[in-house]
Amino acid sequence: MKHNTARGASIVKPDLVPVFAVQFTVILLVSAALFFVDITLAYSVLLGGLICVLPNLYFARWAFRYSGAQAASEVARSFYRGEAGKFVLTVCLFAGVFNAIKPVAIEAFFLMYVFMMVLNWMLALRLSKRR
Repeated sequence: MKHNTARGASIVKPDLVPVFAVQFTVILLVSAALFFVDITLAYSVLLGGLICVLPNLYFARWAFRYSGAQAASEVARSFYRGEAGKFVLTVCLFAGVFNAIKPVAIEAFFLMYVFMMVLNWMLALRLSKRR
């Protein structure tokens, strides 16, 4: 975790690497296991998981770029940019999958997307309780 040593309030930036590492590991393990059952299920789960995690990674990169009271306007601007980019990236990834990948196991795709969202929330909650 990084501490802001500038004058003013000291805000701890969260170490999100473990959160994303767990998510990528789960995606790869589930996809690898399903590869031996059905290849369409495997890549559908992989894509659904990545469409959830990659935009969150983009958001985290922007959202926690600045900290401290003196950088309040930069913090707000980076959060907005991160959220807007996350939204656009999510829409583009969904559109890209549905336009370019055939066939897709829709149920598995969306189930993994939702599972990754819930896992993200649970890991973030656990991270916030450790502080």
